[in-house]
Amino acid sequence: MQDNIPQAYLPDETDSPDLVHAVPEVHYPKQINAATELVDRHVEEGHGDNIAIYFEDETITYKELQERINRLGNSLLNLGIEPGDRVVIRFTNRPEAIVSCLATQKIGAVALPSMKLLRAKELTYIINDAEATAVIVYDDLLNEIEQTTDDLKTLEEIVVAERTDIDHDFHSYDNLMEDASPELSAYDTHCDDLALMLYTSGTTGRPKGAIHTHRQVLATADTYARYCLSPTEEDVFGGNPPLPFAYGYGDLVTFPLRFGASTSLVENATPKTLLEAIENHGITIFCSIPTAYNQLLSKHPEGPEKYDVSSLRLGVSAGEPLTPNTFEQIQEEYGIEIYDGIGTTEMLHIFISHRQTDEVDASATGFPVPGYECKIIDPDTGEEVPRGTPGLLAVRGPTGMTYWNRPDKQDEVVNDGWSLPGDIFVQREDGRFEYKSRRDDLIISSGYNIPGPEVESVLEEHEAVGEVAVIGSPDPERGQIVKAFIVLSPDFDPDNILIEDLQNRVKNTLAPYKYPREIEFLDELPRTETGKIQRMKLRKEERSKVDELA
Repeated sequence: MQDNIPQAYLPDETDSPDLVHAVPEVHYPKQINAATELVDRHVEEGHGDNIAIYFEDETITYKELQERINRLGNSLLNLGIEPGDRVVIRFTNRPEAIVSCLATQKIGAVALPSMKLLRAKELTYIINDAEATAVIVYDDLLNEIEQTTDDLKTLEEIVVAERTDIDHDFHSYDNLMEDASPELSAYDTHCDDLALMLYTSGTTGRPKGAIHTHRQVLATADTYARYCLSPTEEDVFGGNPPLPFAYGYGDLVTFPLRFGASTSLVENATPKTLLEAIENHGITIFCSIPTAYNQLLSKHPEGPEKYDVSSLRLGVSAGEPLTPNTFEQIQEEYGIEIYDGIGTTEMLHIFISHRQTDEVDASATGFPVPGYECKIIDPDTGEEVPRGTPGLLAVRGPTGMTYWNRPDKQDEVVNDGWSLPGDIFVQREDGRFEYKSRRDDLIISSGYNIPGPEVESVLEEHEAVGEVAVIGSPDPERGQIVKAFIVLSPDFDPDNILIEDLQNRVKNTLAPYKYPREIEFLDELPRTETGKIQRMKLRKEERSKVDELA
């Protein structure tokens, strides 16, 4: 078992989610290591020459990836990193990020990938909260780490990957790799030892560390990826989710490597560089968020003609609800279906989706992923509600919501063993689950419950709407009113005629009380680093306006 994991930082049994292993693929041996399953196994089975990673003009085979992991793992051991130690890994989507995560896991330590845009104050909190002992960092992202060093309580070692010739006084990634042995036996990790720690964005308070074990990392591939995406070693996974994003870690690390397939990494992706990667790397499964799909359509309408996208067989979307309009446009232009999915940092990946054996209904998220159970409960009583009734989603499966050293929050997200991601859904009569809103995004106006994404979906169908976010704005008479923030498509100007047209579209499509009583036009919507719209920020700004008038 791992050392250096304070048991007091882990939830006790009463607050822990029930883990259910309902499909045979997630019945793992007691001793298993994610890194050996994702890389070493393929080399041992004779597939070492298969390509594991595409990056720019470089290809890295499984055998080459194994050697890099072994060299870095030995380097970390030589620096005194021990099983259970938390290692912060700070890169853009580059091969060194994958090497660093898997090397950390192979020696029994815990990989903690860090978003590239985090500033010194945020990094200080995360490193101290996790009690991390080491950081492996891309030199282009070193500055914020250097600003934290005087305030860090447990950090002992910093390893810098020199790629942009920035001066530093820390360990050199390349020098350590060159001096280390290419042979490394994996630490004998238990399947329930920690392998991965991911911090939430902190939009509703200070960030929380979500912890995941070796078997939970593998289970995301052996449930969602295996049953919904049906990958083979011929597949190439690609897209733009950041690797420290749970969605990106699964799509671009766990899934391709679990099945001996390839991953395509694009550093600082744009719609153009993603199209180039599809053509140059032969991406077959494209993983992204709705915003990026919409940007492909709007910024490169000639994309399928200008670039060879014939390799594509499937799209995956998560992070925000995928609208039927985007689904239909991508299907028409690129000839692929997009599987929308709901997943969270805490659950590690998608647990509701369509799969290839289903007829995709773009107005619903889909069915529970094989291996998971889902139900809709009354938020107040915890009792299951009838089909067709909106309520709080509850989930149970081989992964669950487990926080590091946050007993106050742990108690809020587990109910009778079921994890509560915080989403409002309806389960339809046909069994499909239809997303309504985040619990925080439900607008209550004059007693009516109005899901913001439902209004967004209607507005997005208007040709003038490039992007849209709908929130509840404080109102003294109704409690809240529906307010839409819209980024216009090119060649459209804001005026009262357009506002009235947009309002009427909603009135004529949904119940009239759901229409946006206010519409504000913006140049851009506030977003997180993963591309999610920060509706919380919009709500905060609206509340501030009311407070100023009070």
